Amino acid sequence: MARDRRHFTLSGIGKARPFAAKTGGSSKHPSDVNHREAHAQALLTALDHLPNIAANNLPGVYLAIEGRPHEVMVTKSLNASGLTLLKVEKQPGAPAEATVFATEKGIEKLRKKIEDFGGDLPVNQDGSFKPPKNADLVQSIGAISEAGLRALWRSPEGRFRTEPDKQAWEVWLGKADAISFLANAADYGVAVGTDRLEFPEDLVVIAVATAVELAAAVRNLGGVRALATPTRTADDFDAMPIEEQHQWVDDLVGRTTFAFNVDANYITLLDRGVSRAHPLIQPALSAADRHAAELAWDVNDAVGHGTQLAGLALFGDLTTALQTTLPITIGHRLESAKIIPDAGHNPHHLLGTVTRKGINAAEASAARRRTFCLASTTEDDTPHDGAPTSWSSEIDQLASGASGLQKRQRLILVSAGNSDQNTFSGGNYLATSDHPDNELESPAQAWNAISVGAYTQKVTMPPGEPGVCIAPLGDLAPSSRTASWQSYWPIKPDVVYEGGNWFLHGAPPPMKHPALAPLTTDHQYPLRAFTTCGETSAATALASRDITTLWSDYPELWPETVRAIFVSSARWTNQMLSHVPLQPSKTDLGILFRRYGYGVPD
Repeated sequence: MARDRRHFTLSGIGKARPFAAKTGGSSKHPSDVNHREAHAQALLTALDHLPNIAANNLPGVYLAIEGRPHEVMVTKSLNASGLTLLKVEKQPGAPAEATVFATEKGIEKLRKKIEDFGGDLPVNQDGSFKPPKNADLVQSIGAISEAGLRALWRSPEGRFRTEPDKQAWEVWLGKADAISFLANAADYGVAVGTDRLEFPEDLVVIAVATAVELAAAVRNLGGVRALATPTRTADDFDAMPIEEQHQWVDDLVGRTTFAFNVDANYITLLDRGVSRAHPLIQPALSAADRHAAELAWDVNDAVGHGTQLAGLALFGDLTTALQTTLPITIGHRLESAKIIPDAGHNPHHLLGTVTRKGINAAEASAARRRTFCLASTTEDDTPHDGAPTSWSSEIDQLASGASGLQKRQRLILVSAGNSDQNTFSGGNYLATSDHPDNELESPAQAWNAISVGAYTQKVTMPPGEPGVCIAPLGDLAPSSRTASWQSYWPIKPDVVYEGGNWFLHGAPPPMKHPALAPLTTDHQYPLRAFTTCGETSAATALASRDITTLWSDYPELWPETVRAIFVSSARWTNQMLSHVPLQPSKTDLGILFRRYGYGVPD
């Protein structure tokens, strides 16, 4: 239902009544312990067994505080300066459990409260004894110990995974303390995804790590307020009944604002056309903004590839967009220039010509800032060893403004091309990826275009499904092609983006799985709403989205300036760097450049 109605205004329906304290019910105070001094000493001994915060250079320590059996737990004093109450669980018939993060100051404050409780009783003027100090707090506590990951777990207990392999975790970070965790988590083997959910006090990220790695990061870095399991993966959405898919689409449409202005940036997809039937695409793609290199071609998408790129170019990986409850704003628009026919293929000698015709058709419609996304390559020119081909030369001319009906510089992104891992026979998949037969396909070697390869952060198979992922976290996607040349020709690819992973179950060859690829829009809507799209095609669409967002922030910059800022922000992941010595030579670094270019843009 559209939320487009005026609010109700209710008045004159209440009655004033004087305050009256609630009577009856359970006690608000725990009962007295039998041995006050002994109880205090036991809790002080528990504090002594906690890690020494200063000596271990820790930001603090997570405490698991267990209540006394059959007693009410008073937690007010556990949320004060130096003490942060993160969670309280009360199960019927079991002692209450609280999770608290304590700084060094907080530990000393808690120690002082316990010492005061166990010390001499204060005396009234008439000589009678007053109740012990901090009685409610200290008599609520049955035991104190260092908390593990389970103490921070928000999801159902049965979903906490204890397997030794890497898995995805939903990590809730306190905003004030998130910087240290995000900056240093990789040092403990924890890979934090780039997507963020922001709340008034919390920042939510997806991290991939083993339980041991995550526990070490949490213990040494702090800042974590809660852990949970990511609720959905791409294969969950892909396998949904169509009625349920429509519900998720409707929710996302309701939360999305397409904030276009007359000067908006466009992503122009040089592909197979795009379907406008999908509600997630239609607001960003006008009917008049679908073109074709040949007038006789239908501008619709009969195959699906162009529509898949469109969803990624607008929303990124839909797995994230669908699950956030926050509003989403999209400030750029889409344009389609069909350069691949529905039947047959373009003759090799016309690949450059048909690309130019597609760009000309789009530019003839209006003057705009465009990011051209080309996720199509050819193997007919392989091997080329980085040397120009007719298609890459035309891409260079179009990017520099030397070709095309309009003589203007253009921002063009080209996919690196996809490898055939069916030749993978086990062992190190990078040996297949680095083989000369796996070199970047034309026109990805174009000097003036941004060549986009693929890496992956998707390394978790769905629970209960057999198989081992081929690529480790943060490394080259198995599908991504690499450069075979070491000198003279420009470094390619320029950057890498998420392209998904493959898995191996039993003997090679490896296989694909929907859970290991980005989720996007299906051209068959309303028959299907979601599908997955991986490899360097997905990587190029995701890169186009990010660089267009950057250009939208700085619309006065030249295309080549935007390209320079974008590529220079890229960095190699820790996994990529693990392939070279700590003091690498120029030759060692050449391996990384040929696989990953300059790395993952920030």
